[in-house]
This record gives sequence, structure tokens and C-alpha cells, in this order.
Amino acid sequence: MKKILLAGTMLLGMTDLGHARDIVVAQSSDLRSSNPGVNRDGNTDGVILHIVEGLVGYNNSGEVKPLLAKSVDVSGDGLTYTFRLRSDVKFHNGKPLTADDVVWNWNRYLKPETKWTCLSDFAPGGAAPVTGVKALDGSTVQITLEKPSAVFLGLMSRPECGYTAIISPDSLAADGSFVKPVGTGPFMWDEWKKGEYIRLAKFTDYVSPENDGKPDGMVGSKRPLADGIKFMVIPDASTVKAGLESGALDTAEISPDLIPEIKASDKLQLIVARNNGKNLFYIQTRDKVLSKPGVRRAMAMSLDLGELVAAASNGTGEANGSMVSQDSVYFDDTQKQRLPYDIEAAKKELADAGYKGEPITIIANKRGNVPSFPAAVMAQAMMQQAGLNVQIEVLDYATQVDRRRSGNYQVISQSVAPRLDPALMYSFYVGNKDKNASLMWDDPKAVELMKAAYVEADPAKRQKIFDAFHELMLKEAPGIFLYDTVDVWGATKTLKGQPVWQSNARLWEVSVD
Repeated sequence: MKKILLAGTMLLGMTDLGHARDIVVAQSSDLRSSNPGVNRDGNTDGVILHIVEGLVGYNNSGEVKPLLAKSVDVSGDGLTYTFRLRSDVKFHNGKPLTADDVVWNWNRYLKPETKWTCLSDFAPGGAAPVTGVKALDGSTVQITLEKPSAVFLGLMSRPECGYTAIISPDSLAADGSFVKPVGTGPFMWDEWKKGEYIRLAKFTDYVSPENDGKPDGMVGSKRPLADGIKFMVIPDASTVKAGLESGALDTAEISPDLIPEIKASDKLQLIVARNNGKNLFYIQTRDKVLSKPGVRRAMAMSLDLGELVAAASNGTGEANGSMVSQDSVYFDDTQKQRLPYDIEAAKKELADAGYKGEPITIIANKRGNVPSFPAAVMAQAMMQQAGLNVQIEVLDYATQVDRRRSGNYQVISQSVAPRLDPALMYSFYVGNKDKNASLMWDDPKAVELMKAAYVEADPAKRQKIFDAFHELMLKEAPGIFLYDTVDVWGATKTLKGQPVWQSNARLWEVSVD
């Protein structure tokens, strides 16, 4: 208790200094770097999101929309992209955005010495190899590709890429070393006290892209309504809870087991937001027992998915057996289909597959913010009713990740971070397992469908590809998708707006009374 009280006192002291109208949010670890897309992790991406913008960005349904660009034109052969820039954009240093700034940024990203996380996507041999970037005039940029790519704009928009941020050249010192991000976003870099907090200040000259008055993913209305944002580095969950209860924190991610307590509080509100991540059972399709599709189908058919999801998510999730998120523009009636809950049919599948009661081990971890362990426990009980001999092995998260990457497992209960384009989500699971042991499924038809989705840009044709992929997945059952990931946050009742999107804090259009 002393630790919690001392931490709460520290938080109160920090928030009383100077900036009374800052939004104060907790995050579990410090920044790795302030350089967009370089030496990053999820917490880093969430801070950078507020400072920088790219030419385009994702909306809520996973479509890529103009952001710094006011329009994007694509040539008939799919090789040339022409971006016409907005005229109302300024960098945080007051300088206007120009086409030359865009060219400078892209040239910098494509240099290996920049160490950009996403270089391999846009370099020769990548999914969208860039062969040229040039300014056609002061407000028009042309980017050419080596080959057509339906995911070029989506790759640019990824958090892992630092959103392919267009930053001012003033972000770098004269010797080329990175100093701080001078971006175009609704908040500006202010102060970083390492290990304690990062503060961003309101950019008063910010202008949102064209919108309907509502926030919409990375685009939409993006007004900075608070004086600033203070990201407090607080790895201890009990300290986060104390900070929310005392009012020292305005909002933070919480463990789902705190949901009843938050709901009962007269000072706090519960914020639940679905994202495009996935909770699933990752199956080793080369395992001697699990190489048989009938065994894998039986596992899926033994699960009362609605009951399992309700229990594992503390009532916040909704069953979804597709790799495609329920919020995606590509989630249609075909994607809603899943193998039926049918114990007798599952028993028949096992008998037909020659299953003799061989042990099947589900690896799980007990991190409090993911359903890995509770989902495994529920699945074990349900699968045993169908005659499956299921065991659970609990590992720490780092060891679990190592086991997946090495292919040394039968089943892993895990959560996967959001990827808003379905083709990009597929690439986490599908491909050559000889080259990448962490992949789940190497069925040749699935690989070809994934490749087609990377090339085909027409939405209607892409929908047919995604539907065919889902139908094949139901037949082969290379994994069991449970539900889209859910962000569970607590906030003071004085906070207005939606402070979370796709597992990141998103604090534009958010205020504190």
C-alpha cells in the first residue's frame, strides 16, 4: 500500500506543476525514440501518432484516406501515384508544407542509414518497391513503383512505419543527426524526462483534414482540445489504478478484472473500444497430430464460441471467426460464417481423422491485459467434451513468443496487434514455413490468395479474394479465431471524448472539464 500511496503522491505532484489542463495518461513503458518509424515499439507509436502525419492515413473501417494530401491519383497501370498536397498545412515551426519536404522525407526513409523499420517494404524485393519520388510542382508529388501494389498506401499508414511521417528538415541537426520530431500533427513535441513522462503541447495552428466533424481513425476531425498531453511512464498496474482513483491520471488502460470496480465507481467511467487485433488459437499445422484438418476442425467445432468469448473478455468481446475485423469495410456475410458448435460432429471428425487421444498442449501466458490464459482454460474444458486430450502449459510471454517464432508448439493462445488491411493481417499467418517458422499456414491456395490481395486494388475484386480466403480457412482450420481484440480503459468522469483507438491513446477531440 505504501508503494501505491507514494506513487499517487508523485503523480499528483507532477500534474499540479504548470499545465493544469493537460490530459494525463499512463503508459506501461517509456519511449524508445522520438524518431518516427525508427527504434520503435507500440507505446512509442502511440506518442508519435499525436505529433506527425503522413500523406494518407487509415479511417475507422480500415480504408486509406488523404491526410496531408488532399487527393491521390493512381495511374491505370498502378505504378504511379500522384499526391496533391493541402495548402493549409504547417509544420510546428510555422513553415508551410511543400512538395520538396515530401521528397526530402522519402529520400531519407529510403536510405539504409536512417534505419527505418519499414525500409524492406519499399526497397527492391519488397511489397511496394519505390523507384522514384519527385516534386512536379510546389504542391504535387509523384511516387513511382516497380510493380503494382494494392497495399502501398496501407503500408505507408502503418504505426510501425511511424506513419511514414512527413517531418520538417529542421527535425535534424546540421550533421544529419535526429534532434526532435517537428511534425504537422495536432500536438507538438515539448519535453521528455526519460523514465518519467513525455509532454506534448497543443499546436494552435493545427487544421484538420476535410471531415464531417467527428474523429475517424487517423483522419477526420483532429482538433487539439487540451493544452497538452502528458504521457506518464507507469509500469505498475496498481499505481495506475491509484492514479485513476485519485484523479492524478485522466485515463489509462486497465486490466479487465477491474471492470466491475470501474463500473461501480462514482468518479470513474469505463471505456471499451474494439480494435482490429485478434485473439486466437495459433495451430502448428505441421505437428503430427494437428497436421490433419479433421482434428483442427473438431477443435473449432467443440467450442461454444459465444460463451468462451464472453468469459474470456469479461463480457466486452463479440465472437468473430474471421481474420477480417468486424469493423473492416471488407467484413461481409461470408466473413460472418464460422464452423458450427456441434460436439457430435466434432467427435465424428476426430474418428474420421484417426485421432486416438494423443495429447494436445495449448501454450498460454498470464498477462493481465490479454485473454491468453482464460481462453485456454475455457477451450480445454470444451474440447475435452468432444474427446480431445487437451493440456495447458503456462509460460512467460517472452518464452511464448520464442516458441511461436521457432515453430516449437502445438497450439498457442495469443493476441495479435492490429493490422487494418486484411492482406497485411494475412501476412502475419500465411507463407512459407520453411523460410519463416513463425507462420501458421502454408497452404498453396492460401498463399496465392494472399499474394493476389497484395496486387488487386479494386475493392469489389479484393472482397472476392478475402471471401475465398475465409471459405478455405473454414475448410482447413489452420487456426481458430476467437474475437477482435478489445481495449479496456478507465477514465475520470470529467474526461470527454474517445481517448483510445487501435490500442493506442488518441487524444485529439478529447478534453477534461
